[in-house]
Amino acid sequence: MDLNDLSSDTTSLSLNSRSSQSTRQSHLVQTNVKTGEKLRPKLFVANPQIRKLSKEMAIPSSSAYLYLLSFFTLSLFLAISTAESESELELVADLRALQSESKSGVIHLDDRTIAKFLTSPKTPRPYSILIFFDATQLHDKTELHLRELRQEFALVASSFVTNHNNSNTKLFFADIEFRESQSSFHLFGVNSLPHIRLVGPTAKSLKDESEQMDQGDFSRLAESMAEFVESRTKLTVGPIHRPPILSKTQMGLIVALLLISSPFIAKKIFAGETLLHDPKIWLSGAVFIYFFSVSGAMHNIIRKMPMFLVDRNDPNKLIFFYQGSGMQLGAEGFAVGFLYTIVGLLLAFVTHLLVYVKNAKAKRVAMVFAICVSFWAVQKVIFLDNWKTGYGIHGFWPSSWN
Repeated sequence: MDLNDLSSDTTSLSLNSRSSQSTRQSHLVQTNVKTGEKLRPKLFVANPQIRKLSKEMAIPSSSAYLYLLSFFTLSLFLAISTAESESELELVADLRALQSESKSGVIHLDDRTIAKFLTSPKTPRPYSILIFFDATQLHDKTELHLRELRQEFALVASSFVTNHNNSNTKLFFADIEFRESQSSFHLFGVNSLPHIRLVGPTAKSLKDESEQMDQGDFSRLAESMAEFVESRTKLTVGPIHRPPILSKTQMGLIVALLLISSPFIAKKIFAGETLLHDPKIWLSGAVFIYFFSVSGAMHNIIRKMPMFLVDRNDPNKLIFFYQGSGMQLGAEGFAVGFLYTIVGLLLAFVTHLLVYVKNAKAKRVAMVFAICVSFWAVQKVIFLDNWKTGYGIHGFWPSSWN
């Protein structure tokens, strides 16, 4: 290449570079509005130190953004948690208010309150509810004992509230009536009575996750209900406060009558003119105790057995003898006890009275009569036992008679 050409090229390149530099500087020049002077910017972005400083100044802004985001998230979470806790406290307060309005401490629920306290709140709920399912139209069915079981349930509820000094917030007692809350009965899957269920804090499905009390435990009434609560909730019910048989007024009247009549009673005792000195009273008492023992009267008192049942197929028909070994009615116990008492009285007559009769023919007739009646009574007892239980009693004759 020629040096002149190279020089000319260099000159042109120099001019071009100056023109481009002047062009860049013209873009960077600013004009003062007041004086009209052209000013250059004091900061040049291309400076490495200034670029580094700008980056360092941008870091706190991103940290502040993250901090604000975390703060708002935590505030929202706390607000939601506070709202849920306030809602739970309101539910507990409503339950306690309803409990205080009831004399026995049993809250009456219906479809609306079941939804409010059980189905709508989220689990886990801060409380458990023990529910007694009732039907007033079945209170006349003595074999169900609904009225008595409802009273025992109220007794457990009042005892629990009393033993915890009205400060309980973990367990509440409630009842539901069938006519008012048929949908709730269907929701729990209840199709037979008596029925008691415990709905725990974590129970979502009222039918599958609530716990039913075994109907075989109803025999011990309030005590068995208290044991069921303690075994399922780990809470202590405490002693059952049963009302006294006699009120304080009645006890006062009885004591006053005894004090007034005590002088007259003492005079009769010392004179030997009381009923306790009459042998007939002792004889009647002995017969009564024998009948009471063999008729199953104590079983009827403990089990609260009815005297008879109404036939389901024919409401106008009464059932006095129940076929089956699972239950014994009061009437059949008294019937068998009466047959046993006849045999016992005849045996006492033969051994204590008939021996004083001097006429031999009269003795024979009385003996034959006593044997025949006793045989008939024992045969009836064996027949009823076989009809009721299916077990048979067979006689065994001496082998030489065969």
